[in-house]
Amino acid sequence: MKRHRLDYLRLLAVSTIILSILYFYANIFRPQLIPRFLRIGVLRRPINILVLGTDVTFDAKTGEPLPQSDGRTDSIVLLHVDPANYKLNIISIPRDSFVEIPGYGFNKINAANVFGGLELTKKTIVNLTGRQIDYYLKVNPYATIKLVDLLGGIDIDVAKDMYYVDQAQNLNINLKQGRHKLSGKEAQGYIRFRHDALGDIGRIGRQQQFLETLFKSFTKPSNLFKAPLVMEIALKYIQTDLPLSKILRLANFARMISFADIRTFTAAGETGASDFAGSIWILDRAGLQKTMREYF
Repeated sequence: MKRHRLDYLRLLAVSTIILSILYFYANIFRPQLIPRFLRIGVLRRPINILVLGTDVTFDAKTGEPLPQSDGRTDSIVLLHVDPANYKLNIISIPRDSFVEIPGYGFNKINAANVFGGLELTKKTIVNLTGRQIDYYLKVNPYATIKLVDLLGGIDIDVAKDMYYVDQAQNLNINLKQGRHKLSGKEAQGYIRFRHDALGDIGRIGRQQQFLETLFKSFTKPSNLFKAPLVMEIALKYIQTDLPLSKILRLANFARMISFADIRTFTAAGETGASDFAGSIWILDRAGLQKTMREYF
């Protein structure tokens, strides 16, 4: 009887070790394979995160960034993280969207940051979308350069030749059509280029393509060990009110979803003109509200 008990305990110990090794392997290399009820360190409730990319003005002579408090928001993206269904929904709001900015009347949405900084920008987007904002990320353009260079570059299909030079924005874009491994500076130029017929709408499409590619690159097992360096870059170039515990849970959540779990949208509309704001984007409000109801 004692012999059988010892054999049972040995079998249990060996099984526990094997299962632990398999769980560790899956958690590092194939986290999507872990059953949902066994997943640890992930979000438990949905959250909305506002991501803002801001302009940086550079001295044309020295190339150094000029000090400024709040510039116009170059990119406006709302993320909806749905942990129950393991989905990530992303909607981009064109920077020229003509909306009501509380206390300032109608203007381009990217002016809200100039008028009242982050808080006014958040309030404007809450009023527009009808959704609360739980946290924010305010991204300096240098973050893109540093993150891509940390990965050793990223592979992107460039749909057409892109050329544009702007010393004030430190932009020197010269990309040829085709598939290329872009450096950090080239990637920044790729996602900021908007000097073609599609303007900001075309740029939004490139930004979404870039985000998906960046996501895929960072979730590779070989890049997991670069997490401390990613955190160092984030602390230097990204402002956020996300607590560290939420950041870690978000990172783990991101590893457990695939491209098929990411849905991207752009706030639809049409081009128009304003007497004082110039070229504007007139939003399809009904379409926007439908998207928000269904996916956010």
